[in-house]
Amino acid sequence: MGNDAHAVIDCDGHLIESIEELAEYLDTPTREAVLNPSRDREGVFPSLDGFHGPRIHDIVSSDYVTASDFRKGSGEDYQAFVNAAGLEQAVIFTSEGLSVGFIQQTDYAVRVCQAYNNYVSDRFRKLDARMHPMALIPMQDPDAAATELRRAVSELDLIGAMLPSRGLPLDLGHPYYWPVYREAAELGCALGVHGGSALGSGMDSFRSFNAMYGLHHSIPLLSGLASFVGHGVFEKIPGLKVGFFEGGCAWVVALLDRMDRHDEIFDADAPRALRDYLAAGQVLIGCEGNDGSLPYLAGRVGIEGFSWASDYPHEVDLVMAKQMIQDTLDEPLLSEDQKRAVLADNARNFFGLPTTVPAG
Repeated sequence: MGNDAHAVIDCDGHLIESIEELAEYLDTPTREAVLNPSRDREGVFPSLDGFHGPRIHDIVSSDYVTASDFRKGSGEDYQAFVNAAGLEQAVIFTSEGLSVGFIQQTDYAVRVCQAYNNYVSDRFRKLDARMHPMALIPMQDPDAAATELRRAVSELDLIGAMLPSRGLPLDLGHPYYWPVYREAAELGCALGVHGGSALGSGMDSFRSFNAMYGLHHSIPLLSGLASFVGHGVFEKIPGLKVGFFEGGCAWVVALLDRMDRHDEIFDADAPRALRDYLAAGQVLIGCEGNDGSLPYLAGRVGIEGFSWASDYPHEVDLVMAKQMIQDTLDEPLLSEDQKRAVLADNARNFFGLPTTVPAG
């Protein structure tokens, strides 16, 4: 399955959880609380921020084209999207669970992550071998998170786990979280920092989504990558692989410029340059493929660190996803090898995906 001569792998699509379905995997007291009709707010996860209201991803324009007549974001709908968009495989992140980092009750975070992983394994991974959900892990307790990561990869056949870009009390490169990163390196699986909330990123007083739209994913991702690189996490844990998703790729330019300048002026003994982590396959940046900055970045640091992402079924519908693929294929500033890399090869290598997968 693919588009003409090019295979296509989605490095960042989304499932949309059914609260009723997810509740089936929770322990009985939590399930009863979640489904209690007297509750003021239905849901399992906390809100992202003051801009992302409940079910906001269900509010779309009238010309939005879904891939199927199934519930949007269900396993069957995403399977239809894989078929209709001509994808070889797809890596799929949570929607409701983007706020998992804001859970303050550690025991609840552990239970919810376990239930979520059982849910996506049953309803998505087992439905179609081409679909690869990313697990949720309770980073509130790194030892518990490492244990759940091992279970998700070894027992549930998931390919790695998501790290929330906001919500956790410490920066992602902090040594407190290193037990999780050591476990990921030992398992040979990938972790993915995914944009969601912008709380605490300098935009808390913004009153318009238009004001924050270009920043609310990219700023937290920029901060996360700077933390991993600047604190030497990749040096201390050489097998670690961390991706950064939902913010496009233009934000990387600012980090490249400033980090290169710092290395030149202040620190001759600094860790490897950011471009080295991208080229080595330790860092992957999700992008739309038709980003205006992608050809520039490919020429400056190489194409190895960038991979096409659909974001279906959030802002992007089936028509737009197919157009982004075509735009990438038509980009005159990318070589055929670069197009193959960004559309499939980089994601396959980073996530350790199989080269051939049967449909269905």
